[in-house]
Amino acid sequence: MPMAKDAITILQTEEQIDQYLKERGIFSKSCRLVVEDLRKVKESAEGFVNLIYRVRGSDGRSVVIKQILDVPVSRQQRKSPDAYVSSWQLDQSRMQYEIAALIFWNQIHPGICPEIYLLDRPNGVIVMEDLSDLSLLRFEFARFKKYPRLGRQLGAFLADNLFYSSALNMTEYRRQTLLQYFDNPEVTALYTFLFKSCVIVSPERAMPDAVAPLRQRIIDDEGVQTEIKRLSHLFTDEKECLIHTDLHASNIMIDENHLKIIDGEFAGFGPIAQDFGRLCGSFVLDYCSLFGESGQPKEKREDYQRYLLDMLSDLFTVFEKEFKKLIRENIPHNYNLRKLDVDAYLNQHFADALSFTALNAASRLSDWGLVHDFKILPVAERIYPEKLVLASSQDILSRRVQPARPEDWIDFLRELPNRYPKERL
Repeated sequence: MPMAKDAITILQTEEQIDQYLKERGIFSKSCRLVVEDLRKVKESAEGFVNLIYRVRGSDGRSVVIKQILDVPVSRQQRKSPDAYVSSWQLDQSRMQYEIAALIFWNQIHPGICPEIYLLDRPNGVIVMEDLSDLSLLRFEFARFKKYPRLGRQLGAFLADNLFYSSALNMTEYRRQTLLQYFDNPEVTALYTFLFKSCVIVSPERAMPDAVAPLRQRIIDDEGVQTEIKRLSHLFTDEKECLIHTDLHASNIMIDENHLKIIDGEFAGFGPIAQDFGRLCGSFVLDYCSLFGESGQPKEKREDYQRYLLDMLSDLFTVFEKEFKKLIRENIPHNYNLRKLDVDAYLNQHFADALSFTALNAASRLSDWGLVHDFKILPVAERIYPEKLVLASSQDILSRRVQPARPEDWIDFLRELPNRYPKERL
């Protein structure tokens, strides 16, 4: 639904935000409010798309208020050399899909998403739970912070989501109803970034000159491009389950006891392998970035790299365990599950997840959209980590390396610096 013509003024000043929240009963008239623009707090968001504020009341309560925009804030604030990014616009109706997805995920996996207090569709405004006590996973990576339960938490959620939002657990009628409801035009918003302007598909997005020869070899690699084309068809045609689409480390908030998935505005039906790929790509990027981090002792970097690989192992182990458990529990009253070859099903998912991981990791390397893990490195120290990401992505996408099991892939990642020494890459 289009926003009201004057909706953009609602969140422009503290006075307007104060009035808006009190008129809708979020805070009492007598409550004193303190408004903080989260666009000015770098560790609260990355790649800003919307207006977003934290509001604290004198009554001890706090909320986050977010307004959906059709023109991303990041585009309003600066020019990009990327023609597509410079003209990027989003469908404002994505708000309803985000809220519906967050509510759905909280139902199948309680507590995984923030609570929603208000949905104002005409004005494109959402008021939700304040997660300011949690930290963005992306920045916790940069601090070498460890969360031992992280991989298991993510694996359990992905298993629940694949089972409960797919044809495995639904009648065809219910599935078609959900498909129509979640017909989000923005579910393919990342299509151009992944399949058209990605650094291993096209030379149009800037990267350091030092990686240009390797990059061009990958662009010219017929096997890589064939696999990327296959993934593009999966991305647009495979309506497997409800996916986040953009599930990376900057859309996960965490502390010792909680994990919350946020920003589901690109949610819709697609292949679960894309969520695995976007998520695992975040781990791979951070893992590789540490080969260029000279500001920390080698022992500390290697210890954190072991932690990242352990989290990937936990993610896949728990995903497989929980998914098989759901199948076993539901077979007695679900005839379709009796015909399912679970191992073959999971093996294909794993292969697709690796390809999407390789593609998503590479897609975050362009200078304009550079992921935080690399952005904090001096330019000269980025080169080797970027080459490692590119070379490993080529290995997977060309099928030169075909890990059969998660542990094989993790061994491959562990051996990357031996496979591609800095002086030879």
